[in-house]
Amino acid sequence: MTPRKRTLADGQADLFGGAAPKRTVAKRGVVKKRAPVHSPTRGTGPTPIPLPPGKKRWLSATGLESMRRCPRCFWLQVNMKLYQPEGIVSRLANRFDGVIKKYFDLYRGTPDLPPLVAGQIEGRLESPFQEIYFANISPKYGYMGKLDECVVRDDGKFTPVDHKTASSDPTTRELIPAYQFQLDSYSYLLRENRKPVSGIGHLVYFYPAEGEKLHEGFPMQVTVKTLTTDPDRVRPRIDEAITVLEGPLPAGNPECPFCRYVETVKVF
Repeated sequence: MTPRKRTLADGQADLFGGAAPKRTVAKRGVVKKRAPVHSPTRGTGPTPIPLPPGKKRWLSATGLESMRRCPRCFWLQVNMKLYQPEGIVSRLANRFDGVIKKYFDLYRGTPDLPPLVAGQIEGRLESPFQEIYFANISPKYGYMGKLDECVVRDDGKFTPVDHKTASSDPTTRELIPAYQFQLDSYSYLLRENRKPVSGIGHLVYFYPAEGEKLHEGFPMQVTVKTLTTDPDRVRPRIDEAITVLEGPLPAGNPECPFCRYVETVKVF
């Protein structure tokens, strides 16, 4: 049986020295206030769960973005297997991803690109397609990523492709920085696996279009954004993450809703 992921609630005993925080009431029923979560000092925190012999801690672009948002939550996730609670998550994007990949597979092994992106992307679909890549960083750490797609140009260079679902035309708003880093990461992994990279990556957006005859089919728009990629931006972020993980439990981030929640419930 696969063990259930621990959540922040499950880990209260670890975080608060073996017991959940107790309500401390002063005279006249006034609850004492505790130190704010954004204290500049770093806590000592729990001891990381030791790695089994021969195993690594695998980092990813998603994990490094988590560190950017909150080093404390990132530390707890990787070192303690203590994950942020999940809310209600739509699975529609996952369904779209599966349908799109099956469509692309129809053109794999042929000289033609899928008509949805033909003329916007240069090359042919990689065949056979390697989806998951690993890169060794140290005896204790590695880096991994899972590509949505990859195209090979006539010069033999590889270009990562990432599928994105959106609610509206993505050209009307700024690029999400995490998407740039995601393509940088894929280029880094391709290069580390001895595949020459083209220096670019494609974001393929799928979003609903307006239509008066939806009963005849739901129209979708497809937009391709091509970004310049830089694999050299990735290793410094990996090294920064390892520094965080090898240090003590970081202080809470005042902008992190999970850290704010944990700090707030201490007064009750």
